[in-house]
Amino acid sequence: MSEYTVHSELRNIGAKTVHTARLHRFISDTPTEHHGTDTGPSPVEYLLGALGACLGASAAAYAHSPKYKVKLSKFDMDFTAETERYPDKSSKVTKIYAKIDCQSPDMDKEKTEQFVEDVIHISTIHNTLQNSVEFSFEISNK
Repeated sequence: MSEYTVHSELRNIGAKTVHTARLHRFISDTPTEHHGTDTGPSPVEYLLGALGACLGASAAAYAHSPKYKVKLSKFDMDFTAETERYPDKSSKVTKIYAKIDCQSPDMDKEKTEQFVEDVIHISTIHNTLQNSVEFSFEISNK
């Protein structure tokens, strides 16, 4: 089991929040049209970034695993999220579309697709979200 800790503090400037994780500081905010000051990514953008970071780390780990032992020349991801706002003003991410471009001189199209599916399967963030959010993945190797 691993444990992670982040300290977050809302600054009295729009929706600007400063987060500290170990020795790292990062800012989140919302766009000005949502009463923020747009000084950092929004929480939903950070969610998509967390998914990308997790899939990237999983891809790096799998590329060096005995099952694959491949050199990745490219592992690029593009994410789009759809949200839904409810009558009580709450909202939720309902769909995440992911386009993953995975390239390796060591893998053909079939092996690339299997590699990406394995990466998705071991992603902590994807596994955390998969029962709450509809996912759509597009995999290419071009």
